[in-house]
Amino acid sequence: MMTEAEALETLAREDPALAGDARTALRWVTEGGGLEAVSLLRLQEFLWYELPTSWPVPPDGHLAIARALSRLLALAGMDRYVDFCTSAETERIIKAYGRSRREGEEAYRRSRDASAAAPPDTDLLAWSATTEMGPDERAAYESCAAAIELAVASGDLKIGVSGWKTRRTALVDGWLTRVDGPSPVDPWLSRISAERIHEWAHGHPGERAQMARHIVPRLLEPPVLPGEPLPSLRWLLRHADAGLRLTTRHYISPALVREAAGLFGWGGQATAKRHQELDLYPLHTLRRLAQHEMGAVRRSGTSLVLTRTGRLMAEDAAVRWHIGTAALIGPDDGCDPDFTVAVREAALLIVTLNDGPVGCEELASRLTDLHSAEGWTSLSGSSLSAAIRGEIHVLRHRLRALQLMDERAGADPLAIAFTPTGTAAALSALLARALRPRRHGG
Repeated sequence: MMTEAEALETLAREDPALAGDARTALRWVTEGGGLEAVSLLRLQEFLWYELPTSWPVPPDGHLAIARALSRLLALAGMDRYVDFCTSAETERIIKAYGRSRREGEEAYRRSRDASAAAPPDTDLLAWSATTEMGPDERAAYESCAAAIELAVASGDLKIGVSGWKTRRTALVDGWLTRVDGPSPVDPWLSRISAERIHEWAHGHPGERAQMARHIVPRLLEPPVLPGEPLPSLRWLLRHADAGLRLTTRHYISPALVREAAGLFGWGGQATAKRHQELDLYPLHTLRRLAQHEMGAVRRSGTSLVLTRTGRLMAEDAAVRWHIGTAALIGPDDGCDPDFTVAVREAALLIVTLNDGPVGCEELASRLTDLHSAEGWTSLSGSSLSAAIRGEIHVLRHRLRALQLMDERAGADPLAIAFTPTGTAAALSALLARALRPRRHGG
């Protein structure tokens, strides 16, 4: 086994150009940390993404650099990495980039997701895109990857055998929550959470971040909740647990529509006339939220039934609260910012900080000014103000569906005001937003 200097010297005698490529590639992979900083995760990211997207040479040149790095690692005695550099999979991905960057990145993502090197998402944490990670999350990601690699090398984790993915997930969860050492620090999970909250409140200029900074202390206070804070959601899940029968056109049956109207006050004086799901829009909204955003129910034939997530929500009030309140804002916005999510987030910030009813006109005006300053435009061709008014109505429907809006507060019938539970739900939704994985940029 040679040192880094000896391996580079030997390689220079064999082929000076090859040695230069290997030296530069090693510095890129290890960020100057030397051979001891090499890991399967770092090699994978370099060879499958950074090399073909950042080095201005054709695919044959990228393959030559991969071979040079392989030879350097072989001379250094790091045999477990040698074949990876020149594997058929690495060659296939590099050649895919040669056809188009989109094709190359798709090939990279497929192989990365199937690889044992990259720590998987778990119930405790969904990772941000590697290009969007803060320093603590990146350090945790590499630490978890090193733990996985060590477990594989020692034989404690055998790739491909029954249950190996479950054991890998447990390893990652254990590493994220681990506290040890003579001077224990916060576990990785806590550090990542703090980093994401700080980035949410301080990462961007403007009114949105100013409001976020004001509300952060309230996000960290434990909520005071009634025995069942989301009664309408629990009602739907309870019926789906038994198999909620639908009409031939796949709507909730009239009998259950009447039951919901009476239980949750959605029908008013017209309750007796509201027989169809679409007549009772809060119920229709609740069903769509549970089915399409929470992933709690699915249609099976002519019934709504619980999914695995829905069963967890039905059995555990904390899970039901977390997933149910997160739906106020909506799903993570993926690789591109989402207008609907941005508007709902800002609306919850404004109403929560106001501590009282906010009239529709005032809310629409403030949201229009905020989003105009952030550079948003309406993709539908309508005015930005009109698009925002539409999103305010969507948010009102979600609040009514989850029984979180105080409809007796204020003189404006279109104003938004929260019940005490509604305020707690808005804070819970904003916390989920702050803690979300960052996915912009791939």
